[in-house]
Amino acid sequence: MAEDRRRLNRGADDAIGGGTPADRANPDRLVYADWSERLEMGLPLIDAQHKRFFELAASFQGNGDEVRVIKTLAILSDYIRSHLRDEEALMAAAHYPGLEAHRRQHAEFRSLLAALVGRARQMSLDAIADEVKFLVNGWFYRHIITVDFEYAPYLVPGHSGKPAAPKDKGT
Repeated sequence: MAEDRRRLNRGADDAIGGGTPADRANPDRLVYADWSERLEMGLPLIDAQHKRFFELAASFQGNGDEVRVIKTLAILSDYIRSHLRDEEALMAAAHYPGLEAHRRQHAEFRSLLAALVGRARQMSLDAIADEVKFLVNGWFYRHIITVDFEYAPYLVPGHSGKPAAPKDKGT
């Protein structure tokens, strides 16, 4: 589990509370990354799905009972599978040249999420919430601002074929 956390946060953005060594050493200091305009890719379907993922992940904050947490984890898992499938279909339709590499990254995330779902019944509610924080703050956030922004131009009519840079709106 500790290795998964290190891998998830490798290169994570300090602004979301998951990137500093002190934060990685003390997961209680982590906060959930919030959706912001900085994450908008200019693709309404994908932007809405990304935003919904952050909303679902945030539902792990606060008190909850085991049934609610396990159910929410299952909903999150189903949602992300659907989102990744949609994203890959859009890239395939646009003949995105980096599709296979992107699919491999999605496979890694599916694997991490499936492992969490498989371990969840043996974990405390706080431990599940911490793992979701690491998935959101580490892997998913970093994936959007780096890898997803590379395919966005290919889905816009008349694209230049150049990767877009994440928006810097002071967030």
